[in-house]
Amino acid sequence: MRAASDPWLLSALVILLALLLRIHGLGDEALWLDEGYSWWDARQSIVDLWRLVPQCDPHPPLYFLLLKGWIGLFGDDSIALRALSVFLGVATTGVMILAGRQVSPATGWIAGAMFALTPFQIEFAKEARPYTLLCFGAALFTYGALKLLRTMREPAYGGLRGRLVALAALSAGVAIVLWANNTSVLLVAGVLAAFGLLFLGDRSTRRWTLPLGVAIGLAVISWLPYLPVMLEQAQGIKSDFWIPAPDGWRVINELRFVFSLGVHDAFWAGLALAAGGLLIAVRRGLWREAVVLGTLAVVPIVLNLAVSASVKPIFIARAMIGIVPAAILAAAVAITMIRSRSLKVFAACAVLSAHVAAVVYEAQRYEGKEPWDEVARQIGQPPLTLAAPRAGEAGGAVVLLAANELALPLSHALKEIDVDDVALKGAPADFPAPGLQARYPSGKCAPAVREQDLAPMAGAVRGRQVVWFVTRRNNVYDPENRVTRFLSRQGLAQVEVRRFMPGFLEVYKFVREPASTPRAEARGTSRPAIP
Repeated sequence: MRAASDPWLLSALVILLALLLRIHGLGDEALWLDEGYSWWDARQSIVDLWRLVPQCDPHPPLYFLLLKGWIGLFGDDSIALRALSVFLGVATTGVMILAGRQVSPATGWIAGAMFALTPFQIEFAKEARPYTLLCFGAALFTYGALKLLRTMREPAYGGLRGRLVALAALSAGVAIVLWANNTSVLLVAGVLAAFGLLFLGDRSTRRWTLPLGVAIGLAVISWLPYLPVMLEQAQGIKSDFWIPAPDGWRVINELRFVFSLGVHDAFWAGLALAAGGLLIAVRRGLWREAVVLGTLAVVPIVLNLAVSASVKPIFIARAMIGIVPAAILAAAVAITMIRSRSLKVFAACAVLSAHVAAVVYEAQRYEGKEPWDEVARQIGQPPLTLAAPRAGEAGGAVVLLAANELALPLSHALKEIDVDDVALKGAPADFPAPGLQARYPSGKCAPAVREQDLAPMAGAVRGRQVVWFVTRRNNVYDPENRVTRFLSRQGLAQVEVRRFMPGFLEVYKFVREPASTPRAEARGTSRPAIP
């Protein structure tokens, strides 16, 4: 391998590859619902980022604060919003290279290449959501831990400056993950468990107890002001949350993104590769590194399952994206520590070829994001885009949404096509609507319609000639179709319904019946066939 003779050129090529894969098609699709939340979050005031946003979006505010500044520099179209995640994904690739180099130069660029070519990472680097920030923080503390272990293994390496860099990276990474996702407390528990095991099994590492305690302690202290908010969010999740309980199939279904490039059939092979890397590291005298990488990958999974079984299910792949750096580094070690040069080259080519094949496969089977741009064009078609009646006319159009959170991606999509005269009205109340006596299936700003008073919406549709209603099929927010029945009682007749996939979005069009036509309430209860 040429990694030893020309490592930085290879590293630069890997980073360029990561960039190209992440910017490809970046602005081809409209923001979907979760990205609509990010757009709305980032436009709130600093006070509301702390006070209101955590009620609506169950993530700490760091990413949204960064996105707020990013929007101020680059705007808020779909490309600009997602570009922050691209930047973080590419930066994480660089950190992975640095982390791997603490074992060997070849481990660095192979780990970086594997990360750059992981479909799971490419997907979230194209979304305006906090998960790439979470993974960046996890890669950073993994790098800091491996660099610190290298100073133990090679006392002459880096000197005091190197040790300080390692501790700073470890501390910064822990702080970032805590401020990026609430389940990151499980990742931090993995960090503590890793060094706890080292302290128990190796006397020579105990001299790092104080420096490590200070580094991790400073990160945790920086996060403590958010702890009361997180506990409040946890109570909300405990009472009502949408993630299903993890059975054996679901555990593998979520972890396949971490260990097998999203492929079910390759899960055990991917897991074996990472485990093999840990065993080889032990045999090569890198047992400390094996303990750290293994603990960082395994402990968060075990704790996540324990919480899911005893409190509330939270087992979902994107929230566990922080274990990917440790898993990939372990797999890279399995390749680069093969003694035979020819076998090492073959293994590297085979693994990277599998990654390339996975990227191509995922691109071919990709179904796309929710097509809010198509919904916006349907609703924004002339001449029925009036937010209020014109003088002398009976009325214009209004859009009702259940759940009210659907206003977020739809508003952005309408903005993207320069339609700004459509009135959006949430059912039973406009977003955000915290504090109602209602069921909140996800977050505390989007209440369900069930058992809510819809009478206040009568004013929104009164006199309107056209009313659009946007919802989802099998809608958990309005399973009894109360909104369509309500519109029928207001003298509106359903004339069409279109479904948009993926996402099972449904767009109903209601028009006002002529005064001479008797109301037919049953008309609003039926759901006509959808082509």
